Amino acid sequence: MATVDILLPTIERRTSLTMTLGGLAAQSVTDLRVIVADQSAALAGDDPAVQTLARVIEARGGAVEWHHRPPRQGIAEQRDFLLRQASADAVLYLDDDVLMEPWVVDRLLAVLAEERCAFVGAFPAGLSHRDDVRPAQQAIAYWDGPVRPEAVDPDSPQWERWQLHRAANLYHVGRALPPGESRRYKVAWLASCILYDRRKLETVGGFAFWDRLPRYHSGEEVLVQNLLMRRWGGCGTVPSGTYYSQAPTTTLNDRGTVDGHALDLLPEMIARYAPETIGSR
Repeated sequence: MATVDILLPTIERRTSLTMTLGGLAAQSVTDLRVIVADQSAALAGDDPAVQTLARVIEARGGAVEWHHRPPRQGIAEQRDFLLRQASADAVLYLDDDVLMEPWVVDRLLAVLAEERCAFVGAFPAGLSHRDDVRPAQQAIAYWDGPVRPEAVDPDSPQWERWQLHRAANLYHVGRALPPGESRRYKVAWLASCILYDRRKLETVGGFAFWDRLPRYHSGEEVLVQNLLMRRWGGCGTVPSGTYYSQAPTTTLNDRGTVDGHALDLLPEMIARYAPETIGSR
C-alpha cells in the first residue's frame, strides 16, 4: 500500500495537468499512488509529456492509475469516485492546476500524523499577484497549541479567514516568516491541495451527497471540511509551497456561475455527522 494516494480530477486541462504531474514527479515522498479521474474528451494520459511524467513517478517508486470517465456529473461526483478508489490512510485531493514544491507532500503527511486532525492543506498562490500586497486581507490565526475541533459557521467572524486565501496573500505571509519556519493556522476552508485522513473523511460520508447537487456546483470541500473541523479539527500550513497555473476554471456553467452550493446541505449534515455532543478525537 502506498504512503499516500493522490486523488486528481481533471477535465480539458492538459497543460496544467502536465505542470501538476511535474510537481508530483519531483516530490521527496516517492511512494505515491496517483489516481487520475479524467473527464476530458481525449484522454490526457495519451499525451507523450504526460506519459513521461507518469513513468518518472513510477521509476521513483510510485504508481499512476488512469480512469477515463466521459459522463460529466460535477466535481463532487468526481471526488466521490476518487475516494472510492483510495486505499491509503492519507489521501491528497490535488487539483489539476497546482504545482507543488518538492517538500509539500512530506510536510503535509508530517502535520497530519502529529496533529491527528482530519485534514491539513497547502493553499496555492496565484503569483500574478506577487506584487499585489493586501495587508487588510492577511490576518492569520495560528495554532499555538495542538489543532482542536472547532465550529466555524458561515457568516461568523471566523468565516472571514477565507480572505487569507485570495490572490497571493498567504504567499506574502509565508515570505514574512523567518527562514525555515513553518506554521499551522486556523481556516474557514481550504481548496486545491488538501491531505485528509481517509477514515475520518469516510466517517462523515465523504462526497456521497454529490447526487443531491446540480451538475454545476461549488462548495463540496467546504461542506466536508466544516463537518470534519467540528469533530477532529483541521488546519493549513504556511509557507504552502503551492502555486496555481491560473488557468480558467472548468466548474462553471455557460453563464460563468454555478447552479447550487453544497453548503445548502450543511444544517442537515451537521445533525447527521457532527452533532454538538461530538468533539473528541
